[in-house]
Amino acid sequence: MFIRKRDKLIIGILSLYTLLAVCMGIATFLEKTHGQAFAATHIYGAWWFVGLWAALSLLSVVVLLRRKVQRRPAVFLLHGAFVVILLGALVTHLFAREGTLHLRVGQTASTFTLKDGRTDSLPFSVRLLHYETLCYPGTDAPMDYRARLLTRQAGRTDTLTVSMNRIGRQAGYRFCQSSYDSDQQGTILLVASDPYGIGITYAGYLLLLLGWLWTFCAQGTRLRHLARLALRVLLPAVLLVGNVQQAQAADIPREIADDLAEVAVLYDGRICPLHTAMTDYLTKLSGKDTWQGKTASEVFVGWMIFYNDWEGERLIKVKDAAVQRLLGINGSWASVRDFYTAQHAYKLDGKMDDPSLPESTRKALREADEKLRVVTLFYQSELLRIFPLQQGDSLHWHAPGSTELPRGVPSAEFQFVHHAMDRLVQAILTGDTAGAHLMIAKIKAYQQAHAAHVLPSRAKMRAEIWLNHWQQSRPVVFLALGASLLLCLAFFAGRPRRWLNVAQGLLLVLLTLWVTLLIGLRWWVSGHVPMTNGYETMLLMAWLSLMLGLLCARALPILRALAPVVAACCMLVAHLASGNPRITALMPVLASPLLSLHVALVMMAYVLLVILALIAVRCLLLRPRKADEQLLRLTALSRLLLYPAVALLSAGIFVGAVWANISWGCYWSWDPKETWALITLMVYAVPLHGLHRTDSPRAYHIYILLALLTVLMTYFGVNYFLSGMHAYS
Repeated sequence: MFIRKRDKLIIGILSLYTLLAVCMGIATFLEKTHGQAFAATHIYGAWWFVGLWAALSLLSVVVLLRRKVQRRPAVFLLHGAFVVILLGALVTHLFAREGTLHLRVGQTASTFTLKDGRTDSLPFSVRLLHYETLCYPGTDAPMDYRARLLTRQAGRTDTLTVSMNRIGRQAGYRFCQSSYDSDQQGTILLVASDPYGIGITYAGYLLLLLGWLWTFCAQGTRLRHLARLALRVLLPAVLLVGNVQQAQAADIPREIADDLAEVAVLYDGRICPLHTAMTDYLTKLSGKDTWQGKTASEVFVGWMIFYNDWEGERLIKVKDAAVQRLLGINGSWASVRDFYTAQHAYKLDGKMDDPSLPESTRKALREADEKLRVVTLFYQSELLRIFPLQQGDSLHWHAPGSTELPRGVPSAEFQFVHHAMDRLVQAILTGDTAGAHLMIAKIKAYQQAHAAHVLPSRAKMRAEIWLNHWQQSRPVVFLALGASLLLCLAFFAGRPRRWLNVAQGLLLVLLTLWVTLLIGLRWWVSGHVPMTNGYETMLLMAWLSLMLGLLCARALPILRALAPVVAACCMLVAHLASGNPRITALMPVLASPLLSLHVALVMMAYVLLVILALIAVRCLLLRPRKADEQLLRLTALSRLLLYPAVALLSAGIFVGAVWANISWGCYWSWDPKETWALITLMVYAVPLHGLHRTDSPRAYHIYILLALLTVLMTYFGVNYFLSGMHAYS
């Protein structure tokens, strides 16, 4: 970045700006090693950190006035909004009070505990009338936490209901649901009082929105100039391939395994087809949803019957070389028997916490141990809770042969729960296919008789099975990635031809339909917007990039070439890096419409920032003398897309702040994900201010390419290397 040396104010602003970003990044790692309280006390809440922000704000105001930015209302409003937001944060820091209040049913209190352990008074008394945990129908997974409070102030009484995403308000104080006692006779509430800061900060958010809208609509701006200059083009990318392994064991008729896969089961806190548990079982062990031509259903049922054979199959993926040596295996595949010595001693026992081993090895040991624990859960029938029984007001699901059946269960039902699976196994072993199907039909009929009101519909069950098959289909992802890269290379190899335009358009439409179908089915099956974990957000990012390509295909043909590449890469990352795509019960705090808006805005910003990085690679590969016109147009396009990218990211961050304020009573908590999102926003805001040479596109593109590291750190690095409330995302 190059600036005029005589402008000392700008140098000061850049120095403070960089110092703040570096301090925030360091703080996230200090929080990991020393705890949240340390980071809050020594950095985020320290006088010098507040002073840096204050100095940056004052210098920025001086520069804005010196440059008479007030004559450009859109720019003035946009920058003024950030000053107002920082002012609101300062007021919150100085005057807000936060703490916790623990109440038992019938208990009254008029004080609460501050974060530093001191006690503070409330201007009213509060009493807990009732507390309850609401679960998803037919499961033990919490859906909501609800407390009814009675407040009394100056002879006046009011009743408040506090639940997830619903704050109770009284005399300037806000109560948020935090936790509850194990006997469900008590609750722990977050108590917050911020009489001035929230209003000022929200006003800043509103000004920011107006500023961005004015910036995009105003005439004669740099943004309009870039829009006129930008035209077509884009870049090639990278190829990836996969690999698999061997195995063989006793065969199970596929039609019987598939029939059993349609039986409902209570798994991972939700009622779903047994096929989901079957798929997860094989995927957790091997990383794949099939094994040597056998489906997950066949492997699961086969292991259930011929467990001795399957314990010898090397289908457990072990990546770490040190763990491989400890298990005594050659290569990366182990069997259950490899985890034990000839004397049946567990080889990993005591190794996972051995301080003499490197942390990376201990982590790999824990991962291997977790895979074996999955087999243990299988043997304990924890993956086969298929028999529902009403116990009082609750519906409990039991595994075959369960010893936890309630007293008073009719003899016929008792016998069925204990022996139904035995009879099914007997039918399979004797080759009685009709008998096996009949027993599975009886299990389904039993479920209908005892839990019809909570069972998913047959169509929804089949939809989830379809999802289990196709959302993990790597061949589709590799095919999409290969096709999109080839077409992108063809696009940049020469002049676009009609056949190429048709092929790109067809691929774009097919991928859009595919990803839309996956998202739509996940939404229907789960009952909530699919934006709550790594897999779903990467899927959303793929969909947004494809929609951007469709909407801009005619005006910006370069996006038609790039969007499928970005989408295919997102889908690949979703499969290889973002974890398991299984559907889980929604965390209560995530049941907010603001979450959907927050995730959608941030993911759209990330799509644009990835596109900017790909454009940067393309520009850096061009030969300047032979491609001046193309380079100028690509650079203009990149700078044009940077505006909506930064606008969407800032909007997403502040919508997230509003969501946090509603859910936790605090709009900013310096969580590592929040902090790195702010660092990303700050990094990408720099090129918007004309601090680079307008005649040096190379410097600009190098900066944009390096800036992508902050996006990767925000999305992946925080999840893998740091911790915080956003670990689920």
